[in-house]
Amino acid sequence: MAHFQPYPWHDAAWQRLTDLQSRQRLPHALVLSGPAGTGKTALAESLAALLFCAAPKDNKPCGGCKGCLLWKADTHPDCHRLTPLTDEKTGKTSKVIKVDQVRSLLGFLSKSAQLGGWRIAMIEPADTLNVNAANSLLKTLEEPGERTLILLLTDQPLALLPTIRSRCQTVPLGVPERAQAVSWLASRLETPEQAGLLLSLSQGAPLAGLALAKQEVFRQREDLAKRLLAVATGRSGALSASTASQKLPAQDFWFWLYGFCADIHLMSSQVQGAIKNTDLLPIIRQLADALGGRRALELQALCVENQRLLTANIQAGLLQDRFWEQTRG
Repeated sequence: MAHFQPYPWHDAAWQRLTDLQSRQRLPHALVLSGPAGTGKTALAESLAALLFCAAPKDNKPCGGCKGCLLWKADTHPDCHRLTPLTDEKTGKTSKVIKVDQVRSLLGFLSKSAQLGGWRIAMIEPADTLNVNAANSLLKTLEEPGERTLILLLTDQPLALLPTIRSRCQTVPLGVPERAQAVSWLASRLETPEQAGLLLSLSQGAPLAGLALAKQEVFRQREDLAKRLLAVATGRSGALSASTASQKLPAQDFWFWLYGFCADIHLMSSQVQGAIKNTDLLPIIRQLADALGGRRALELQALCVENQRLLTANIQAGLLQDRFWEQTRG
């Protein structure tokens, strides 16, 4: 179900957008930019819900008109969403939004709204528009037509073409204040006391923290940290560690190891207050003693390199073998 209200940490942005709307000065194209997991989609959907509502009150959709009911059912005919396509046969999702998809969007925008109101396009993530797709969108961004809103959502606004950014008004959305984020997250967790930890591990993004709490790999972190310590201290071989770790999703494996190496370096540099894996401090301390700050940085760089190679379809097992061998030293 699409959102009807933004998250509480977007109050200022919501006030700005609804004020522009009430004065009929809402831009025809908006870039909503901010870190992943902060709720950009919710803000975009809430704005769309407000515009589609036939009888809004106090900047809130009524929830009962035809526009609201269609929006609740995710079947509103005057909204077009553009995202990278997933191949039905292989299950693989494209890394880019292609020009044919933008042409389909332009066809949608060239027609009158079926309900006689707004036409809204959402492009997410907008930074995945390839060059041809982005260029095809330029003229429409300049002359979109009346009661048309194009929303471009991105974690990386600088990755958008300058010609795209210059035709849009940007609404920056940062992470919320920590106290507000911890309170919101704690109220939604089975173990509320983990809210601060999850928020730290998610770079302050509440939705990312909530998603992380539901992942099995979050509960497997300690085992991975212990495995790293066993190899670093010579109590376990690289081959057995690699065999065990290949049960983890490759992206999660490198994400957690990168975080461990960062914390090991912080521990070695006596900057313990900045460590994110605070629940694993005893293990991090032992790893810092075993590896030292310099080797931690080397392994951290290796994590980054292996993540890059993983996207280039290098076999995940080979990359993990390489990491464990270098950890053993």
